[in-house]
Amino acid sequence: MDRYVTFLVRLCVITAGFIVAATVAGTSLALLTRLLTLKEAAQISDAGLGAGLVVAVIAFASLAGYAAFIPSVVVILYSEFARRRDWLFYALCGGAIAAIAPLVVALAGSGARTGGYEFLFMSLAAGMLGGIAYWLVAGRKAGNWLPDQRTS
Repeated sequence: MDRYVTFLVRLCVITAGFIVAATVAGTSLALLTRLLTLKEAAQISDAGLGAGLVVAVIAFASLAGYAAFIPSVVVILYSEFARRRDWLFYALCGGAIAAIAPLVVALAGSGARTGGYEFLFMSLAAGMLGGIAYWLVAGRKAGNWLPDQRTS
């Protein structure tokens, strides 16, 4: 019974980690699309960080979670069974997932895309931040619910 409780707690932690990762990615996308240059970042006022930004964070977070769900499940399953606990793995996987999603949408919607790679790089950075956020919540203990390999 103790293993089942541990497994259930681990599933809850993984779910919370995915939600935190999507929220961090959405927040960074909202801020990166709002603050494109350092000059604009230095001139921002409190009026620029109001309800519009909150709505943008919620929208980007839900879109990031929707677009990254299936690839994230594959990465999470691999990392749990392979016991990957390093932050770089999660950062690179998060960046790869976030960079592939806009490319798939652009290529499926309008064929080959020329120029306008700003959003691709912003989503790459947001995915890497989301991957690190997932590592902070759930990735550091990946595979700890599995039986010890030395005893089996």
